[in-house]
Amino acid sequence: MKKLIPGHLAIAFVWFSGHFGGGFASGRQIVAFYLNHHWTSLFMPAVSMLVMGVCLYYSMVVAARFETYDYSAWAKKLYGGLGGVVVPIYEVIVNGVLLLATAVAFATGGATLAKAFHTPYIPNTILIAAIIFLLTIYGSELVRKSATVVSVILIASMCIIYLPNIIRFFPNIVHNFAAIKSGEIATAGPSSFWDALWWGVKYGTLHCCAIGAYIVHTQACPDRQCLKKAAIIGFLINCVIMYLTYFGILAFADQGVLKEAVPALFVVMHGVGGAWLTPLISLCIFIGAVSTGVALVYGTTNRLVIFFGRNMSEMEKARKQRFHSVIASAILVLACWLVAQLGLIPLIGKGYGNMGWVSMLLISIPVVLRGLGIWRFPRECEA
Repeated sequence: MKKLIPGHLAIAFVWFSGHFGGGFASGRQIVAFYLNHHWTSLFMPAVSMLVMGVCLYYSMVVAARFETYDYSAWAKKLYGGLGGVVVPIYEVIVNGVLLLATAVAFATGGATLAKAFHTPYIPNTILIAAIIFLLTIYGSELVRKSATVVSVILIASMCIIYLPNIIRFFPNIVHNFAAIKSGEIATAGPSSFWDALWWGVKYGTLHCCAIGAYIVHTQACPDRQCLKKAAIIGFLINCVIMYLTYFGILAFADQGVLKEAVPALFVVMHGVGGAWLTPLISLCIFIGAVSTGVALVYGTTNRLVIFFGRNMSEMEKARKQRFHSVIASAILVLACWLVAQLGLIPLIGKGYGNMGWVSMLLISIPVVLRGLGIWRFPRECEA
């Protein structure tokens, strides 16, 4: 596997599979953060992924430098003397995103299975929980392998879904883009370049909340060149799929797709090959929900495993690592599943829109300042 899939490519796939959740697969995120804003949002998916890629690269550089692969130890190094105040806030943000994003994954995947196969919602979410649990108890290597397989399936599926529609309806794309630019097609948000840029940056920094789930995979390629390759390839993969979705949905902007709850479903039902592409987009939403849950839950599982073994010898920690992984994954999956069942998603979701700028101040800016050397580590850390 290591010969076939080098570490930098595995990390790029983990990033993509973690980013590609139900909201992305449904097309709703592309509409909410880009198409509902100024025409210059055309450039913003690249801006978003550049922000995320730079932050991910510098975060992994810090993790490799200090060998801090759980997000709590990593945060203590990142914030230095401010850690006593900032690290607890950071942990609250990370776990809030874990609960919300994974609960949304359960809800989205469960609802999609119910609609596609007419199976009951609760058993559907139990199935998703079981898959996420099984994939997160066997360590980071299995997570990277599963992310690679999932990413290949999703990339192929998104190309099959959107490329024929982009080719077939290219004149519509050109017409609709001009209509949005002229104001003939009204966008939901304020129409200005700065508004579009703000939403693009906010999307990138919002996803930086999940960096704690990715840094554990730094162990797969801890040198800077390898990490740089991972960031560049991850940037390209995410950008390509985001733009496929962007243009595929834009082709139907004059038909009311921007107001649809699941724009991707509207595209396949009104575009090329609707009869057989509808199950495929449903499968993508389901796989996307699982892949997000796996990436986020495993990142926090690693943190809990270290916490459980904090007072043990190295030999005892190694002996009980699998047991601790099972317990940690079970706790996290159950907590996220309960959030999905008890209807707490709207309650938590009220603060979700503000997480982008909170993450910008709390995570993205400190990471970039550390990475560029503007905010230097203490001398004892330099030694």
